[in-house]
Amino acid sequence: MSSSRRSRAVLALAANNWLSRCYLAAVVLTAGFALWEDLFMSHADASMVYVVPMVLTAPLNMLFTVALSWIPTDVPFYLGIALGALVNSVILGAVVRAVRRRRPSSVRHAPTP
Repeated sequence: MSSSRRSRAVLALAANNWLSRCYLAAVVLTAGFALWEDLFMSHADASMVYVVPMVLTAPLNMLFTVALSWIPTDVPFYLGIALGALVNSVILGAVVRAVRRRRPSSVRHAPTP
């Protein structure tokens, strides 16, 4: 299997079902709101807006953010969200595919005489 075919298969798992699409939409909305607040809002106290994307993309995001915590910007946080969302959506797509394969067919065969 070539690398382009393999990457297409992974991306198909990540986006070719409704569960993965809804998950990715939730991650994009929450991460987009966190980025918007990071760029355009200023608070006297800490904001909890960053917790939701971290929880949605856990555990990979948390590991990635801790591993790259030496970088003094928010880049590891957003890269971790992107990587965690991709991996989690591929896992959700694989689960949906496995459930579809295990579901019995609704076609009934004619009884043999």
